[in-house]
Amino acid sequence: MQNKAACSFEGADLVMATHVHSRRRPSRQRDDRINYAIFFTDSFGYPLAFSLISPTTITPLLLTKLGASNLAIGMLPALASLGAFLPGLLSAAYLQRIPVKKHLLVVFGMIERVFMLSVTLGLTLFATSRPRLAVIWTLASWTMSSLTAGFILPAFHSMLAKCLRPEVRGGMIGWSGALAGIGGVFAAQAAGAVLSRMPFPVNYSVLFIAAFVILSATILPFLLTREPADQTPEEPRPVAQYARDAISTVQSNRGYSFAILALSVMSFALMAVSFYSTHAVRNLGAGEIDVARFAAITVGASVVSFPVLGRIADRHGHKRVLQVTAAGFAVAAALALASSSLSSICMVMAFASLGSTGLAVSQNVIWAEFAPSHADVPMYTAVSLLFLMPFRVAAPIMAGWVADVWGFPAMFWAALAAGVAAFAILYAAVPEPRSLHGAALDA
Repeated sequence: MQNKAACSFEGADLVMATHVHSRRRPSRQRDDRINYAIFFTDSFGYPLAFSLISPTTITPLLLTKLGASNLAIGMLPALASLGAFLPGLLSAAYLQRIPVKKHLLVVFGMIERVFMLSVTLGLTLFATSRPRLAVIWTLASWTMSSLTAGFILPAFHSMLAKCLRPEVRGGMIGWSGALAGIGGVFAAQAAGAVLSRMPFPVNYSVLFIAAFVILSATILPFLLTREPADQTPEEPRPVAQYARDAISTVQSNRGYSFAILALSVMSFALMAVSFYSTHAVRNLGAGEIDVARFAAITVGASVVSFPVLGRIADRHGHKRVLQVTAAGFAVAAALALASSSLSSICMVMAFASLGSTGLAVSQNVIWAEFAPSHADVPMYTAVSLLFLMPFRVAAPIMAGWVADVWGFPAMFWAALAAGVAAFAILYAAVPEPRSLHGAALDA
């Protein structure tokens, strides 16, 4: 009788547990769908907006119209990198005290977008009367916007690691990027029409306003994210102590250290991307319509590369994607060296887009996969940004200086060598992190 009673109680417990699980599972699935939709929207809208103010085509052309030097044009990605990489460690130390990150993400995300919108004010005030001051204003606005973006980047990747499973992240980024590429083709053509049919500087102001509207629509839905709360330490570490502990922790991870080395070297392959359209304008006679066509090719190539690279990331890991990225940058530089017509620049932009797309799919995600647990993701993200910062800042400035002193071919040769070296490091020294820590991230 006791055995039967025990069995009956165990059976009742099993039924109750099954019933509770059946009630929880649809709720968890609904939360997963909501989170996926929000991150998908952001991954779609963010590159779509930047196709209107592309830092590799449209904004360099704006600076060229304002009379900026090659060095000033090279400072655009350099200052953007300085802002994006520098404040991450500060925010990561602060994030350890915040169990839910979405409110911080939305508030500072809107501040980032307001700084980008301020470019229109600088153009309205100074573009025709004091163009040199307009150049400074534009670069300062990009810097402040990227500083804010860098501050919230650890929060974004902490949420991404909690809200989306590892095996769906690459596909989400890939397919949303592909749709953004499709929309970006039309957006880039619309940008070309705006640039050619509207007077300067109103045409560029219209593009920045449109980008602001789209970017705002991508950040506000994060308030609806079903974000699990993190455990917060009883005694949060001060920023200085957190920084020392973080750097010591990640430096002991050998595979991660080589991945950072490869991405640092890749900075010198990436540096040429902002100058391909400038090379076409100054040396091959490209006009505004041609530059808009280059922008369309750039985003159009991403339509193909985003889902393909996302699929590769989900099935084979982000290391493989970064190898493709390094190869894409190297091929783009080699084609630029051989280019003698505007049609050849189209192929250069396509391979440069492949490289840029690979970074968008895998660079920030692979850091999270090297982290032993979800709680370590902000730390790894922030330290990665800090390590990469000097290379991403110095590389485009060096590229502009080399182009001014020795010409574009010398800079393209340096980019080719960097792409080959980054590929070799990834192939020979970097393990696939998902095979090492995938179980820990799923825990």
